[in-house]
Amino acid sequence: MLPMSVTGFAFFRFVAVLFLIYYIVPKKFQWPLLLLGSGFFYYFCGLNSCLLLAGAVLLSWGTGLLLEKIKHKGILLAGISLIFLCWLVFMRLPFRIPLKSVLIPAGLSFFGLQCIGYCVEVYRGNAAAERNPLRYALYISFFPHVLQGPFADYNNLKKQLDAPHDFDYERTVQALFRIAYGLMKKLVIADRLNIVLATPFYTGEGYYGATVLLILILYALQLYADFSGYMDIALGVARLFGIELTENFDVPYASKSMAEFWRRWHRSLGLYFRSYVFFPILRSRPCTALQKHFKKKGNKYLMKVLPLTIALAVNWTLIGIWHGLRPTYMVYDWFCGAFIILAEVLKPLYDRINNSAPKFFKSRFMDGVRVVRTFLLVAFSFVFFRPETLETSFTLIRNLFSAPGVWEAAQFIYMNILDLFLLIVPVLVMGITDICRYRNINICEKLHRLPLPLRWLIYICGVLLIVISRGDRGEVGFAYAVF
Repeated sequence: MLPMSVTGFAFFRFVAVLFLIYYIVPKKFQWPLLLLGSGFFYYFCGLNSCLLLAGAVLLSWGTGLLLEKIKHKGILLAGISLIFLCWLVFMRLPFRIPLKSVLIPAGLSFFGLQCIGYCVEVYRGNAAAERNPLRYALYISFFPHVLQGPFADYNNLKKQLDAPHDFDYERTVQALFRIAYGLMKKLVIADRLNIVLATPFYTGEGYYGATVLLILILYALQLYADFSGYMDIALGVARLFGIELTENFDVPYASKSMAEFWRRWHRSLGLYFRSYVFFPILRSRPCTALQKHFKKKGNKYLMKVLPLTIALAVNWTLIGIWHGLRPTYMVYDWFCGAFIILAEVLKPLYDRINNSAPKFFKSRFMDGVRVVRTFLLVAFSFVFFRPETLETSFTLIRNLFSAPGVWEAAQFIYMNILDLFLLIVPVLVMGITDICRYRNINICEKLHRLPLPLRWLIYICGVLLIVISRGDRGEVGFAYAVF
C-alpha cells in the first residue's frame, strides 16, 4: 500500500471531509479527530508502518515519563539508541535484510528525530512529560508533517494541538492560497523539470561545459520547487486546522554565503541539529578542554576555531547519515560542511580584507554578485546530491571543465523547448513571490484586498496555469520522501 499522495485528489477529499467535521464537532473533540485523521492518513503507508510508528511513539513516551522521574543520562541514551537503531536498520543500512524488504516505514527519519528531540527536551527540563499517550501520539503523527516535516518544537506544537480552534475565514483563504502555490511549484515546476533532467543524471556522459552548468542550475530550481512545494502544502493544510507549523524556507537562493544558505534552507532541520548536535558537542568536555588549553596559551584564534571545526565536522557527518549512507549524500554534506568550516577558519582574514576594502565592495551590486556566486556554488554542490553514484558525479564534474559545451547547451534547450517554455511563467511567479517574501511583503494579504472579480480572475488563471503547464505526466514522488 502506497502513501496517500499529498498532490492527489484522494488526499484533498480526505482533508475537505476532515476540515468540515473539525469545525462542526464540539471543540473538546477536535484533537481526537485530528489524531483519528492522522492515523487514517498514515494507515495508507501500510499497516506495518503504522505498527512501527506506534512503537516509536510508545517508546519515546515511556522514556519521557521515566526521564521526568529519574533524570539519568543512561535512560536518555538507551531511548535514543533504540529509536536510532530502528532508523538505521530500516532506512539507512545499505544491505538487504528480511525485515527491511517487508517493512519500509514512510517518514521514519522525520518522526524518529521528533521522538528523540522530545526525549532530550524532557531530559533538559524544557518540557514536561506528556501523561496522555494519545495526545503525545498526535504531536508525532500530525499528518501534514509526519512524512517529510517540517520538524516542530514540542512545546509550541503541543500548545496549538491542545487548544480549541474556531473557524476563521481569512486564515482559511490564506491556507488555500498557500496550498495552491505549493501545488504549482510541485506539479508544474518540479515535475516538469524532473522529466527534463532524468537522462543527464543517469550516467553523466554526453553533456559538457555550459550544458552541465545549465543542468545543475535547473536541478537547483527543481529541488527547491519540489521540497518547498511540499512544505507549502503541509503548512497550508495545517493552517486549515488552526495549526502554524515552522517555516522551512526563507528565500535560500538569496543567500550571500554557504552558511547563510543553510540557515535559510530546510530551517527546521538546521535548528534541530544545532540544538541537539552542534551545541552539545561544542559544550562537551573535549571541546571545553581544548578551549581552556588554548586560552591558557593565549591563542584566542584556536580557542574558538578548533572546537567550532570539530562540532561542525560531526554535525555535517550526522546530517550526511540522515540523508543516507549512500556515498553521494555523504560527499555532498561534507562538501557543504567544508565550505562552512573554511569560512570560519578564514573569517579573521576575510574581516580584515572586508574592513579595509573600498565602499564599492560593500555595495548592493557586490551583494548581488555574492548571491549569484553562492547560488552557483550551491547548484554545483548538487552534482553530488542528485546522481546515484560518485562515478556519475565525477563524470559530470570532469565534463563541466573539459569543453565549453555552448552548442550542446543550445541543442539541449532546443530538445526541451516546450517544457522550458511552459516553465517561464511559473518560475517567474516563484521568483517574484520569493522576492516579496524577502522584502516582507505578504502577497496573499495584498491579493485578498483586491476587488472580488479581479481576485477570482487571478485564482482562475492560477488554476489554469497548473492544469495547462503540468501536462499529462503522471505522478512523481517528492525528492525528500526517501529520507
